[in-house]
Amino acid sequence: MQQIDEARPLKVIIVGAGLCGLSAAIALRRQGHLVHILESSSFKSELGAGLAVPPNTVRSLRGLGCNIDNLKSVDNLCFTAMAHDGSPGMMNNMTDYHKAYGDPWVMAHRVDLHNELMRVALDPEGTGPPAQLRLGVQVVSCDVEACTISLVDRSICSADLIVGADGIRSTIRSYVLGKEIDIPPTGIAGYRWLTPAEALEPYPELDWIIKSPPLGARLITAPVRRNDKTDDGEKTDKRTIIIYACRNGTMINVLGVHDDPRNQNEVGWNVPVTQEILLEFFEDYHPRFKRLLQLADSIHLWQMRVVPRLDTWINKRVCLLGDSAHASLPTLGQGFGMGLEDAVALAALLPMGTKVSDVENRLIAYESLRKERAEYVATESLEQQNIPGKRGLYLRSPMMRDKIMGYDIKAEAEKVLMELITSTAQ
Repeated sequence: MQQIDEARPLKVIIVGAGLCGLSAAIALRRQGHLVHILESSSFKSELGAGLAVPPNTVRSLRGLGCNIDNLKSVDNLCFTAMAHDGSPGMMNNMTDYHKAYGDPWVMAHRVDLHNELMRVALDPEGTGPPAQLRLGVQVVSCDVEACTISLVDRSICSADLIVGADGIRSTIRSYVLGKEIDIPPTGIAGYRWLTPAEALEPYPELDWIIKSPPLGARLITAPVRRNDKTDDGEKTDKRTIIIYACRNGTMINVLGVHDDPRNQNEVGWNVPVTQEILLEFFEDYHPRFKRLLQLADSIHLWQMRVVPRLDTWINKRVCLLGDSAHASLPTLGQGFGMGLEDAVALAALLPMGTKVSDVENRLIAYESLRKERAEYVATESLEQQNIPGKRGLYLRSPMMRDKIMGYDIKAEAEKVLMELITSTAQ
């Protein structure tokens, strides 16, 4: 029988200090492991946008010791869909989500969430040894047999476990798979920007965004533009502007999702665009919607891509986590949530005393627990964007909501761990 009470912590290297990498660092330090994070960025500038934090994600954040108040989030009490011509739309009331799933659905700014995760990961007073973070570090390769990382300065870092949390354009992924893979274009992109809420004050026609209850995300949908063509000739909702408040209501996050006519392989993944381009693209929208667009500044056009289903997430003692394994579209608001669940599951399967010789089997259990669920969400995020009959299914289907938001990843992972221990004892 494996002795899980041995006190030796694992040495873990996490490549990537984004939201999912920091989540993994917190979860693993709380198990008593020695966590080292390697991050290529210096985090000197504040970049980012809003993101959804649904109930299953809030629950996991609380479980990691995060203070939800520090997210400066805004409760998402409803989703209101409106037509681009200003005609009335449909409202999906979300006030019962808190009761149904134990936590609210909130909207946050990515930087505020990142700051809170960073605080909890590095806090010397937190549970377990604080994670060690190295910024401006460029990883060039990974030796899965030796469980080592090579850096651009030719130094080599060894570990008992390596976690590739380095995003959709992951370096670690090709070493786990043993080959390079393409992340194919989806043909979908989004104009995104943030506008200070105070900039809306002089315009009563914009009161509907943050003053008209119930407050929550607003979706403004429109068919293809009159000069655009679709393969099937149908007029479907090919343009959607998503609007919600974050940062305690002081910032308005806007994302204009649309079919991208560009060759996405020949343009940047996130490029600045002018307000004139934005206004031209949504020129047929009602004046009260265009008023918001006229306040837009620092606009970027963001390509949305989805990681295809991978052959595996694991190789020896190296694993993938978050967007490196299953990047999705923001359609369901579960991109970060799935990566956070990965982190919680991985740590739960590696309690203090786990032997290095058992790490490979624990990673097999990790992949078995996480891969199907995360890939299901990624697939649904793409299909519910592209297939007209599936649009909005997530909010219309109680069964799908329960499957995604009612899931308790910590309980499921602990159950798998006990099954592993029991089977080893027999």
